[in-house]
Amino acid sequence: MNRRLILGFAIGAAIFFLALVAFHPLLAVGVLFLSHMLILFPTLVANCQWWGPVVTRFESKEREVWLTIDDGPDPVHTPRMLELLKRFDARATFFVIGKRAAKFPNELAAIRAAGHEIANHTFSHPSGTFWCLPPARIASQIDQARTLGPYFRSPAGMKNFFVHPALARRQLRLIGWTVRGLDTVSNDPEAVAARIMGRVQPGAILLLHEGHRTESAPDFHPRCLELTLAALTKANYRCVLPGEDALAGPGS
Repeated sequence: MNRRLILGFAIGAAIFFLALVAFHPLLAVGVLFLSHMLILFPTLVANCQWWGPVVTRFESKEREVWLTIDDGPDPVHTPRMLELLKRFDARATFFVIGKRAAKFPNELAAIRAAGHEIANHTFSHPSGTFWCLPPARIASQIDQARTLGPYFRSPAGMKNFFVHPALARRQLRLIGWTVRGLDTVSNDPEAVAARIMGRVQPGAILLLHEGHRTESAPDFHPRCLELTLAALTKANYRCVLPGEDALAGPGS
């Protein structure tokens, strides 16, 4: 789906609505509703390619996966997760929130020192509003975390019409995922690991999180990572950092 085609249809639908609303109100409303859905679908549906390319896997003939960890750094979870990654000889990309990176510089430095990768997950992670931010606000969210690497992941995978042009001007690539553990909504680490292992394949991009601590489950995210790494190792998968030339979307 071409982004210009979607935008053109939306503009045409608005004109059509104004021309017909007095004579055929139901038809006019139906066309306007369809145009809104065409805009909202690629905006709210993670990994949808209609607004532009989203990397959802990488090319590999080996049993390799790209492990990505969102929402850090965190003074409790990050050290624990780095220990687990070292134990399983795994590499990961941490998509960090700029505000948290500024608050916890020691944890950010520890990620780099351990040989892992840092990437941009916006400055403040506005998960409730990122989908409808205007161009200037999107640029600000990207630029305030600009030093965090060549990759960008939006909150919950949302991206509106303005995200791809902003990323293109900054030579950043939008990274999605092949499978996510849903570890921000589940309370069962075994279910999180099982979900990932049920969908894993060579070249898959895996998504886990850190930093969402509760009194009842302070070690939940590290436990999810531990079980996932153990299962991947048992299945002879390696967690690697792919080169940029290996990154691909679903149509590649």
